Amino acid sequence: MKNKTLVNTNLLVCIIIIIGFAATSFISYRSNMGIYEQDVERVSTLTSEGMYNEITNIFAQPVSVSLTMANDSLLKSFLADESHNMMDASYLAEMQQYLNGYREKYVYDSVFLVSTETNRYYHFNGIDRVLTQGDPENIWYYSFLAGDEEYSLNVDNDQADKNSITVFVNCKIKGQDGAVVGVVGVGLKVDTLQKLLRRYEERYDIQTYLVDNTGVIEISPENTGYENVNLFDTVKYTEHKTDILENRETRQTFWYTEGTESGYVVTRYEPNLKWHLVVENDTTMVSQQLHWQLYRNLLIIFVIILLVLVTITIVIKKYNEQIIKLTISQEMEYQKLLHETTKELYENISEFDITHNCIVGVNTAQYFESLGIRTNTSYDKALAIVAKKQIKTEYQKGYLDTFQSEHILETYNSGINHIVYDFLISDDAHLYHWVRVTARIFFWNSDHSVRMISYRKNIDEEKRRELKLIDEVQRDAMTGIYNKTATETLIGKLLETEKDPEAKHAFLILDIDNFKTVNDTMGHAFGDHVICELVNEIKIQFCEQDIVGRVGGDEFAIFMRNIGTLESVKQKLDRICIRLSSKDFGEGQSYYISCSIGMSQFRKDGTGYAELYEKADQALYYIKRHGKASFSVFGENEMNKAYQASRRDLEALLNSATDGITKFACTTPLTVLDFNEKFMELSGRSAKELSVPG
Repeated sequence: MKNKTLVNTNLLVCIIIIIGFAATSFISYRSNMGIYEQDVERVSTLTSEGMYNEITNIFAQPVSVSLTMANDSLLKSFLADESHNMMDASYLAEMQQYLNGYREKYVYDSVFLVSTETNRYYHFNGIDRVLTQGDPENIWYYSFLAGDEEYSLNVDNDQADKNSITVFVNCKIKGQDGAVVGVVGVGLKVDTLQKLLRRYEERYDIQTYLVDNTGVIEISPENTGYENVNLFDTVKYTEHKTDILENRETRQTFWYTEGTESGYVVTRYEPNLKWHLVVENDTTMVSQQLHWQLYRNLLIIFVIILLVLVTITIVIKKYNEQIIKLTISQEMEYQKLLHETTKELYENISEFDITHNCIVGVNTAQYFESLGIRTNTSYDKALAIVAKKQIKTEYQKGYLDTFQSEHILETYNSGINHIVYDFLISDDAHLYHWVRVTARIFFWNSDHSVRMISYRKNIDEEKRRELKLIDEVQRDAMTGIYNKTATETLIGKLLETEKDPEAKHAFLILDIDNFKTVNDTMGHAFGDHVICELVNEIKIQFCEQDIVGRVGGDEFAIFMRNIGTLESVKQKLDRICIRLSSKDFGEGQSYYISCSIGMSQFRKDGTGYAELYEKADQALYYIKRHGKASFSVFGENEMNKAYQASRRDLEALLNSATDGITKFACTTPLTVLDFNEKFMELSGRSAKELSVPG
């Protein structure tokens, strides 16, 4: 008790230390994480604003210049006169000079003009090529003409400048009638923008992208629109794709987390470019560092607690060694005294802590160790081992269900503190004897647990006497088979517990034909002899699993379990009727009887004893009125064709015959039923030749 109090006190101290350190570490972690997240949000937002302004400034002039050129009357007059001056060198030189003038004035990398009439591509260096539909290089041109935009941007290779990747600003030139007569544009090499984005990335440790309305990266430090790479195929925040691409009004910011990775994203739509600026700040590395810092603090707490526990354990051990020794000594003395006092009454006394599912007491531990069960084995597991090693199979489930800890606690909580269970047990797995375990359940206030003490007593002798008396009560005194009450009880229980929907059973009532005549003519002693002989024959004809009982003076109930087909049962009953009709029941003289059988079927005719008995009795009544000496199945409208006359009736018939003619059964083929001696003399046939098989 004192030892446990000290342990609980020290455990409380450890818990307080853990809570204090853990709270401090967690608060510090959250504070650092909060400051870091605020810095990330501020840096990302300011960076995106700076980039947005720079990119806007970079493209504001090209868009303005392209729009100016598209509305230049000189350029429109060039296009109007194109068809008349296609071969005029001075015309082409003037066009080239015009385009090159814009390029040099604004320091552009490219300036071009496309005529919609001839699809000729004029470059500041001269005529570059004719744009034909179907060429992949010209998709941008025909797509732009088909659209409604006044101007657009696209990233493509500049064939006039060694296929360098260039951002083109394209504007439509419209004639007086509003029809598009040409496309003019200027180009900036993409590496200029890439250098700008890369500079921001290196300075602020971020990732930047300019993407179109489908998510394709038009410009980033590693990719251009010419490569057709979709941003949302590579990043972790794909669930925000729709929000990013559809929002063109305000700046968007959000945090994302994917597995162990996390980050902060700022997006903004640039209406002049018609592209989205995406700035991503990957915080995975710093977050992991903060996590590791938290884990390190927790590890330090664990080490400190471990040191505290070791110190406390040493102190407790030093002060409690004597108390423990004294407790063990007293426990052993108590157990020894208890064992000596009760050894004549009980084979074994065991104690268990049900709440904590463990074995209690030195003697209990020694007993289980003798069975090869370790002391630290749980109570339920030890129980299962004992059941498997010592208890007869049919009692194992009942033993476990009765004494498992869960059932013991339920029993105690329901107000019952006393349990008794009888079963067969063996010490060598061969010879079994009856024992009775009586268990007392009580509450142990010291540790607030439910405990149980079990007393095992050898009751083999009294149990066998009890079972013998029960068996004698169930048996018919004269025949030794079940009496009426036992028969009804046993069959009723089998019917109630039958759960198999496919199970087939048959209920029979067998009755001796004209048994009153036997008693009247031969005496009751002879009648008893006939019944005993009949019972012996019935035992031979039916299986051990079938239930056979005497339910009247000459009436017997038979419950056939797990029958096959109805036809096979009929054949069996036919053989039994023939056998009983041909058996000699006399003592020193020939005497023959016959029996009638009525049959009902489980589930088809009923599921209870009373129902099956009534239907079988009706079938018996039917066969009694239609010739006897045979069987009838309830529900069949005609008498069985296998009708057999009794040997006694045949003898009377044949002995009264004056012509000595053998009687034949009216079946196909005709078979000899019986014969008399006179017929043998007349025919010269032997009895063996004329005997009816079966």
